Amino acid sequence: MSTLTPPFATLLGLPHRWLLLAALTAVAAIVMFVRLGPLDALLKVREPAGILALEFAWSGERAAQILTAWEGLEAVLRLQTRWDFLFLLCYPLALSLGCAMLAAAPSNPVPMIGVFVAWAVLAAIPLDAVENLSMLRMLDHGASDALARLATWCAGLKFTVLLAVVGYLLTAGGATLVQRVVNK
Repeated sequence: MSTLTPPFATLLGLPHRWLLLAALTAVAAIVMFVRLGPLDALLKVREPAGILALEFAWSGERAAQILTAWEGLEAVLRLQTRWDFLFLLCYPLALSLGCAMLAAAPSNPVPMIGVFVAWAVLAAIPLDAVENLSMLRMLDHGASDALARLATWCAGLKFTVLLAVVGYLLTAGGATLVQRVVNK
């Protein structure tokens, strides 16, 4: 009977795995704060929820209202969405590697959950990509119920997985830290 191994199992044995995690996290943070943040701030001037409004529009009518509010900012929206394609390659990999490293920690009380969420967070990559493509399609060809719902479903699933991963990292990370302190 085989056991589920975390993604990047080979990388977990490398002495520089922390460096890889730091590099992925740094790239994601740079993209998020330097490129995506200011672009979203421009969108928030006209729609307080920023890009999240379009991601969670749900209906073609609501998406059309948001796109109308952003008239004249189409280039900003396109640029932000294209930068998000780089971001979506970094943050799931960094989170997955972090979960896999935590799952491999000797004092982790729930390593199998870590292995599972390390794999699950990789689903954020195609979900975010489809969400982005749906938004670009609405921008280029007009809002529709199908595209708005597709973007909303993908965003909802993506954020659900991300919340589970962050929850695992915080709770299992805290429990692992406590175990290490208690066992010293």
